[in-house]
Amino acid sequence: MSTDRETVRSYDAVAAEYAAEAAVMPGWVATEIDVFVTELPGSGRVLEIGSGGGRDALELEKRGISVRRTDVSMGFVELLREGGFEADLLDPLTDDLADPQRPGMPYDGIWACACLIHVAREDFGTVLGRLAEATRTGGRLHASVREGEGEDVSTHGSAAAPRRYVETYWREPALRSALTDAGWIVSDIRRYVGRPHDRWLSVRASRP
Repeated sequence: MSTDRETVRSYDAVAAEYAAEAAVMPGWVATEIDVFVTELPGSGRVLEIGSGGGRDALELEKRGISVRRTDVSMGFVELLREGGFEADLLDPLTDDLADPQRPGMPYDGIWACACLIHVAREDFGTVLGRLAEATRTGGRLHASVREGEGEDVSTHGSAAAPRRYVETYWREPALRSALTDAGWIVSDIRRYVGRPHDRWLSVRASRP
């Protein structure tokens, strides 16, 4: 996303390993996919931000959704391409979001699961606004961010192969305000707990 380059390089270095670790879909993500698909208008063309290893896109496609896979990490893009999927390197803060398969046509929805955590707070509204502009009237948004205060830098890996991730945390009132200001109508924000101390705010929203 609008990440610092160390975060991107960390994902590039372990794309295959990360995809394997995230291959099993959490129950709460499956629930959000069900709701998202049910409410999706139009032909069901979706822009996925932060496709990672491609787990969510496969599940969406099983339900008849057409997914444009994108990621800010070239490691993930190459991994998806090696798997036989079309995938684009894309930063939603700076890159053109237009659908190359449907020139001039907005998306019916945006799927951004557990990836906007890497967007800096000062860039978050801009990213949400650009995603709104790329989405049709009545189109849907799923976005999930970590619940908490401030920002954090987490380190993983080893001294020989360090991994560093910058994350931004959100509280519900500020998250709602950012979404509304960016042009989204929030229908629900749900709280989920993944691994211990891993708390998520999951957004269901639409374009007016």
